[in-house]
Amino acid sequence: SSGINAECPLRPGGAKTFLCYNHEYTASKWKKVGAPVTCHAKIATAVKCNSPGKSADSTYTVPHNGCGPCDATAKTANKCSDCTTAKCNSASTLAFVLAPLLAVIFHAL
Repeated sequence: SSGINAECPLRPGGAKTFLCYNHEYTASKWKKVGAPVTCHAKIATAVKCNSPGKSADSTYTVPHNGCGPCDATAKTANKCSDCTTAKCNSASTLAFVLAPLLAVIFHAL
């Protein structure tokens, strides 16, 4: 049991919430869908969001609307990628992390 969304009863002290993005396949590519969705997890469950990986095609389905970890088989096949902070599965989030890192690397050269 992953402890994410439907598996978690919402009761005081028994659950936490965090935000992740859902994705859809449109015009031959994956895109983030609107505002983040609210994910529910047991208190002891680590925050995880998932998104389509490099090998995800139009037949892939994003699990739990982007909430929780990837299925092991999909992750191994590079169809799913997961991360460990709220809203970490946004393409814009990755851009803000990578841009400064690339600037440091190229400046050092």
